[in-house]
Amino acid sequence: MNKLLKLSAIALLASSTSLMAQSKSFEGGSIAVFGSIMGAEVDGTVTDSNNAVSSGSIGKVAPVAGIDAAYTFATGSNGFIGIGATYLAGEAEFGVGTADSSNDATKNFTGKIKDHYSVYIQPGYAVSKDSAVYAKISYNHADFNVTNVVRQPGDLEGWGYGIGLKTFLTPNTFMQVEASYTEYDTLTATRTATGGTGVVTASGKPAIAAGTISIGYKF
Repeated sequence: MNKLLKLSAIALLASSTSLMAQSKSFEGGSIAVFGSIMGAEVDGTVTDSNNAVSSGSIGKVAPVAGIDAAYTFATGSNGFIGIGATYLAGEAEFGVGTADSSNDATKNFTGKIKDHYSVYIQPGYAVSKDSAVYAKISYNHADFNVTNVVRQPGDLEGWGYGIGLKTFLTPNTFMQVEASYTEYDTLTATRTATGGTGVVTASGKPAIAAGTISIGYKF
């Protein structure tokens, strides 16, 4: 009986150690490069100089690349939580919109995003010592400039949500596959109406859906 109890205790200890090792393998600092396919859309309205209102949407799909730096803490036998930041290199065109109304028949607004960064919290669950699923909540910020306007809309700010899978290819090299959605605050831009009489105002709420693949190294 004593031998059976001892064997049970050893098995339980070994199991606990193994489970703890699952989350421990994700713990530490890391850096990664990533590529994303982003679909951007703005739903909004355009008000011309006669106060006529048109509504519509702008859509654009574009590839982007960036870097990711994070630190992950083990929170239990399988749980962990990461804190990190991302930065998108270069700039991307947000889209070109055209609205029609009784005056100023064609009104175009072209936007470009640059210096996009995010800070995030990423809780996860290790399903093995090499693989884990995770969720992500992020705050996102970017410079947003619109051409041919007399008043810029301001910076892009919004909250993002994502889910993903993280897999170690070696003890230090990993790959992540992630799907995310970010919704930004409403932006308003103003431009001079055709002929120089009055102004045209466009307001819209941007949103971005993205699929991302990352390759990284854990220190």
